[in-house]
This record gives sequence, C-alpha cells and structure tokens, in this order.
Amino acid sequence: MKLTNQQLTIITETLVLNGVVYDDIKLELIDHIASEIEAETSNNAKPFEIILKEVFEKWKLQLRPASHNLWLGSGFSAPKIILDKLANDKKRELFAGAIIICLFTVAILSINNKLQSPLVLLGIVFFIKTVSLVGALLMLSGKLFLLKSKIKSTYLFRFNKSFYLILFYGVLIGIGLFPILPSSKNIEIKAISLIVTLTYLFLIYVNLKLFYKHFQFEKKLLISNS
Repeated sequence: MKLTNQQLTIITETLVLNGVVYDDIKLELIDHIASEIEAETSNNAKPFEIILKEVFEKWKLQLRPASHNLWLGSGFSAPKIILDKLANDKKRELFAGAIIICLFTVAILSINNKLQSPLVLLGIVFFIKTVSLVGALLMLSGKLFLLKSKIKSTYLFRFNKSFYLILFYGVLIGIGLFPILPSSKNIEIKAISLIVTLTYLFLIYVNLKLFYKHFQFEKKLLISNS
C-alpha cells in the first residue's frame, strides 16, 4: 500500500528526532524505510504506527549515536549511518589523493632532474601557484553562493568543515608565501614542499567537488519539489 504524505512526514520527523539532519541521507533513508513499511502493510493488517515502530527497530543500530575520531575529528557525533558514509568517503578520497600526489611528485621531480632547466622549473611552479590561487577564488565564490542555500547535506558539512584552512593555504601558495622553491638563487624543488603543496591542491579540488555535489543535489531537490 502506498504511503500517504502525512505518513511520509511522520517518517521524516522520526528520522530528524534520531539525528538524521542531512537531507541527502534523509531522503535515501525515507525511500528505504517507506519501501519496507509498504511491503509490511501489504502482508498484514497491522496499524501504520506499529509497523513504523517495528521497522525503525531494525534500523536502531544504524541510527544510534557514534563518533569517528580518527577520520572526522574529536567532538563530532552523529548517527552511525551518517558517520560511516562520511568516514568511507574520506578514506576513498585520501587513498585516491595519496596515489595522485605520489604520481605528480615523481613526474615533476623526474622532469626537474632530467631537464635541469630553470625556465621549465619556474614554469611548473608558476602553474602550481596559478592553479592554487584560482582554486582558492573558486572556493570563496562557492562559499558565498552556499550562504543562500537552505539545504543541509553531508557535502555542505564537509565543505564548511575544512573551508577556511584550505582557503588559507591555497592563497598562501598562490601568492608565493608558501615556498615551493627554497629561494630564487637556489632553483631546486624540495620533495617535502612539493608534496605539501600538491596535497593542498588536491584538497582544493575535493572541496570544489563537494560544492558541485551539493549544488547538484539542491537542484535535483528543487526540481522534485516543484
């Protein structure tokens, strides 16, 4: 039996009471829970309220408060299903980032050792600084745009959580206050400086991707509600 709008509202309110405040997770759970309730109502004549309680009992472990200090920092608590999603997303990004950063580091250092050309090296550094500054400006534009957003998503949460730190270092790299080259007299890229710089470039990319995902989700939500 198809659930009514009032029954769907009750499911939504119950999820919010259990700490599910992010709309992307909430919509996904509403779909799963509503499907389970509809299947149960088709098989027996129990009242909606009883079936609702039984179904939420099955989700009890996923909705219990938890924390992931290693991946999400201390002091952050949310339902287990939200924390698992956030932690798994971060693990995948860190794994992909480590591979990409290593490949770019090896490639740039190899070019440096093979060509031994100050012009090529300075060109690489100029490109990195430009990308960093443009990325920081795009992040700032995204932040201003998101101030108008009334939608809460895990993408927005992660974007806001690391925004200021990544923006700060992105600007430092872009304007040259974070030295990729030790000095203008000693034209040589240090591996550690390069790795740190590429790490922040990757984090800028991740944050811009989070902004785009939130924008797409908000657009999809507005279309479905219209």
